[in-house]
Amino acid sequence: MELIYLFFGAFVSGMLAWAINIEKPMMKLILAFSGAFMLGLSFFHVLPESYEAIGHQAGIWVLVGFMIQIMLEVLSKGMEHGHAHALHGNQIPFALLVGLGLHSLLEGLPFGGEHAHEHHSLLAGIIIHNVPVAFILGTVLRGAGYSMLKGALAMAGFAFMSPLGGIVAYFLEGRIIEASSFQGIVQAAVVGVFLHIATTIIFETDKGHAFNLKKFSSILLGFLIAYFAV
Repeated sequence: MELIYLFFGAFVSGMLAWAINIEKPMMKLILAFSGAFMLGLSFFHVLPESYEAIGHQAGIWVLVGFMIQIMLEVLSKGMEHGHAHALHGNQIPFALLVGLGLHSLLEGLPFGGEHAHEHHSLLAGIIIHNVPVAFILGTVLRGAGYSMLKGALAMAGFAFMSPLGGIVAYFLEGRIIEASSFQGIVQAAVVGVFLHIATTIIFETDKGHAFNLKKFSSILLGFLIAYFAV
């Protein structure tokens, strides 16, 4: 069931780009909220569980996830934290789709094993994070001249990557490493990904380097909801 939620959360969010327009200032607030929610979940929920499962090795895997995200951004151009301004013309770079797909696959890994049903707050965090990411990708596809049908096929492919990560985890867990250790490693790596994306979103400055009250309120709201969601 978690994999179905992951798929439809990304797919529906992406298809909304053909129906509505969201102004850039509002998108920035949505991204700030999602970044804070992800960061809060990492510290309040996911990281403590990872340390409980694999001890001090969790720190190593957090850094692994962090470095993986840095490498993926070479391909995705930072679209997973709201950057689409570097894209021009009506051609969608293949590397962009590969980068976003691999990023989504990694985020789906915690939802394919025997402990998948325990990650409700993490599931909510990834879906909330994917709403603006999928919408931005849909906007880029629409701007490149994709029809709604062609866009739906492209978004379905993107939306399937997180469930695919869960499917991969289902076949790997317990076969190459003990189940609880596998989940601890995966969660720590996802925290590393979250830390990179969330801090990039939160500390990026608006025009004039203004850290305004609206953005601060969005961040605070994200932290509070993450705390009470645990």
